[in-house]
Amino acid sequence: FPSGSPSLPPGKSPIKKFFTKDKNANQKAKGIMYQMQAEEADVKIEKISFKTKDDKDTEVQVYFQLGAYESFPGGGMDSNDWEEPVFDDIPDRTSDGLREVVLDEVLTIPKGETASIQIVGKKEILYEEGDKEFAIAADTGDFKMSTGRSTKKAFEERLKDADFVGEITYHTYTAKVTSTPSLSPSSSKLPTLPPNDDSTSPSMLPSNRPSSSPDDGNGGDDTPKEYDTPNVNDAGDNAKGIMFTITSKSKEVTITDLGIIGKDAKESDLWVYYQKGSYAAFDALNKNAWEEVLRKKVALVPGEIFNLKLDEDITIPAGEETVSVYVVSKKGVLYEKPSKNQFDIYAQNEDFEVRVGTTTKKEFQQFEKLAEFAGRFVYQTKG
Repeated sequence: FPSGSPSLPPGKSPIKKFFTKDKNANQKAKGIMYQMQAEEADVKIEKISFKTKDDKDTEVQVYFQLGAYESFPGGGMDSNDWEEPVFDDIPDRTSDGLREVVLDEVLTIPKGETASIQIVGKKEILYEEGDKEFAIAADTGDFKMSTGRSTKKAFEERLKDADFVGEITYHTYTAKVTSTPSLSPSSSKLPTLPPNDDSTSPSMLPSNRPSSSPDDGNGGDDTPKEYDTPNVNDAGDNAKGIMFTITSKSKEVTITDLGIIGKDAKESDLWVYYQKGSYAAFDALNKNAWEEVLRKKVALVPGEIFNLKLDEDITIPAGEETVSVYVVSKKGVLYEKPSKNQFDIYAQNEDFEVRVGTTTKKEFQQFEKLAEFAGRFVYQTKG
């Protein structure tokens, strides 16, 4: 059935499979790493299947990290280049004789971005020797896969150029952007916001706009960029308030728009607050400790990212500086329950990291549950 049918959430494609049928698995090694680049939509990997030396059960670790391993400090050969394994178990055997890794959580490669994958086994994994590392080995139209490198063991001794042999089970996701509506008469007591010019405001542009749009992410420092957290399709819990932190990397980051996902379509008062530093370092339940950057009455759309242009930009200085953000909606904002601890990184790109935060019962009242903010950041970089 087509994407967008009643059987699928908006923006989500049917399950797809990519199989390297033209590859000859004539080489073996205990490790292989390679890169994938999403093309026109987010790519969400559900399963990875591959060939092993024999039919015996063997423990396998799968590592996943956004970015190209060629640019990692250790070139992918240092364990510090990677987060904890996303799979560490004995994979199932398929009827095709492959070993199938079923991921507990989908691996998301945001539209236009690159991610690195490393598969390591106690027994050898089969692959085909590639022509040149980082050359395009396959292009599905949804993603490009590059020739990678085999290793003697995990993070030990680079061997040969390696093409992945196996199957990728995945789906694609394109988040729909809903523009900010005009204030209703009942909200006349709220401050009047400057009108958006849809020829220049990134929040007014549909997510499937052509690549010549300013948000292609490849322009200069003044070019608006977009980043969707990898959990936008998985957010199922809601709270009146979500508090979290964002940490810059090498450049100054200025957030101009924030996209959130609402619980339902009812009109709701909504606030966004921010403060420099981690909310663990100040009295985060004291309203006077925060700066209000948005106050608005809106009708959120369930299951869709709703872009909100901030009244005041949120600027994060370059060099691993942190700010706290607090989103409050009387009708509730969706988030995902985390698998990590508070302040652990759960989402990142080349410009910033987003960390696990917490929900609040009401505005500035009682911390409740750990939470991963689900939504979109529209921003610019400098430096």
